[in-house]
Amino acid sequence: MRSRRGLLGTALASLTILTSFLLVPSPAQAYGSLTVKWARVDTDNCNRLSGNLPVTSFSNGCMLYDSADDTFFEKDAGGVAVKIELHDGSGLVAKVEFHPLGEKLYVYDTRNDSDTVYTWLRVGGHSYGPWSAPGTSAPVEHRVVDTSIAEGTYLLVDIYDDNGHSDYITSKSGSA
Repeated sequence: MRSRRGLLGTALASLTILTSFLLVPSPAQAYGSLTVKWARVDTDNCNRLSGNLPVTSFSNGCMLYDSADDTFFEKDAGGVAVKIELHDGSGLVAKVEFHPLGEKLYVYDTRNDSDTVYTWLRVGGHSYGPWSAPGTSAPVEHRVVDTSIAEGTYLLVDIYDDNGHSDYITSKSGSA
């Protein structure tokens, strides 16, 4: 009888351990329905080439306001800057910016919700990335990537809701 209790106890302990593995919280659900707002901006004169974000021109560059930390594209003759904002029903969840002056990509996570976006750059038939915000507990976090793209090079900024290129959100073009 004692050995049956021992086996039963071992079996229950094993079941408890197995159950604890099954009850581990799953990764954050992918963003549901998102509204994409964007602007492609000629950084020579601050003209908005396409998109729906307002652009304000200053003598030294172009300002695009947002609820995280705003965006300022410095003047860069021949450059086309890209700003993409992703919103859900509660507001801004992420934003991605390509700055032609210095060829820098900024990837922001603007909500501490255990989810993020993944960004790739497509340049000349090659895809580089993914890049995402660092994933800290800060309410707004970002990563800056020095892309070293040659001046005048056409590029595409691709945004996905997963690291595996399968949950596509949007893509916008720019120029270094």
